[in-house]
Amino acid sequence: MSLEELLAWIKLYDAWVYGLLFAYTLGKTGPLPMVAGYASALGAIRVDLLLPLAILGSIAGAQLRFAAGRFVSPWLCKKFPRIAPWLALASAGVENYSLPVLGLYRFVKGAFSIVGIGAGASLLPWYRHILIDSAGAMLWASVFVGIGYGFGQLGAAFDPRWSAYVGLGLLLSSVVLIGLAGRQLKQRLQPLAEKILASRTVPSRSPVIAST
Repeated sequence: MSLEELLAWIKLYDAWVYGLLFAYTLGKTGPLPMVAGYASALGAIRVDLLLPLAILGSIAGAQLRFAAGRFVSPWLCKKFPRIAPWLALASAGVENYSLPVLGLYRFVKGAFSIVGIGAGASLLPWYRHILIDSAGAMLWASVFVGIGYGFGQLGAAFDPRWSAYVGLGLLLSSVVLIGLAGRQLKQRLQPLAEKILASRTVPSRSPVIAST
């Protein structure tokens, strides 16, 4: 399928595309909003609908995960004991670095569910989570849609392959940088995670993380 055929298909089924985008951002923080931003720059979909849907989907997904962590984290850790240390690590990060963690975790691959559930299992007040996490969702969606839109504009003005190569280079660079930053953050938070995991072995109050 050529680019022109893909854009024509998106225009034909735009309502389904918007629904797919909302469902996607509800479930994960992958690159689809960037692709959608690229398509919107070429006139296939409306950016004024794309951006709010991506933000709302991401906020809703985070709140569902927070609710799961707040109300069923002991059961989750009992049922899936291997995730207990990861949830403890996420809780430690949220409790001690709520602003940067909740503001930026969507940019780290695979962190959406762990940090979202870990935030619910932490002692962070829900209202504070909503405020900070919603700001993080706005930042993430704006950056991803904006990058895709910018590449679309460049592709329309110059050779589309050029914008694709630049996007691939930026993606690879971000993977390396995020991997290094994530490793440093994990080493810093590991002692806090072990302390939290050891102190919350009994579901005596909510929220807690229980281990087997």
